[in-house]
Amino acid sequence: MSEHPETQNLLGPFVMGDLDPAEERAVEEHLENCASCRREAECLRLAHERLVEFAASSEAPPSHLKDRAVSGLPRPAPRRTVPPWAGAAAAVLLLALGLAYGPSLLGSREVAAATLEPMGGAPDAGAEVNVRGAGENLEVSVDAWGLPKCEREEYYELWFVEENGEHVSAGSFTVDESGDAELDLTAPQFATSYQRIGVTMERDKDPRPSGVMMMGGELRGS
Repeated sequence: MSEHPETQNLLGPFVMGDLDPAEERAVEEHLENCASCRREAECLRLAHERLVEFAASSEAPPSHLKDRAVSGLPRPAPRRTVPPWAGAAAAVLLLALGLAYGPSLLGSREVAAATLEPMGGAPDAGAEVNVRGAGENLEVSVDAWGLPKCEREEYYELWFVEENGEHVSAGSFTVDESGDAELDLTAPQFATSYQRIGVTMERDKDPRPSGVMMMGGELRGS
């Protein structure tokens, strides 16, 4: 436990200049005589400076981003307890990095979506498809329902479909008696230039679609 919890709770606002004059003077007077709180204030000040630096940057994150973010932070002494503001400071720092760098640092972003409607072979079928950018490939999340159960050697194939009829597969899946499926597939980046997404029922290993389209829909945002 901290010996000075009231002061430590003010250290975050103190380094950001958010205290009123009376509180700021009280913290300054305390820091003059408390080495422990002084160290923690300096640690938080360095984290805040890096937060501001990262949030102001509009360039792609450098490869040594992590080292820059933590290089100036002092290592905690053995058996020291974690200060009460540490978790919040880390969360705010990550949020600032996400705002500054977006998906290039913290993950993928949605680039397209589609709502699939039945096309005769499965009158109760439907699906929601979300496409996210992730490096060299696309992450394709599928939430499907109402599909007929797959019998032996049967499976469903998800396709990106071009206007001229060209198809690019994002992978295959099966369903049981429930007719539902939640899955994550992948597709090449160029597939977002296609206009539609469809699902066919397949019964062989031919890389071409069978033509039995179970459901389909327009790809929005491509």
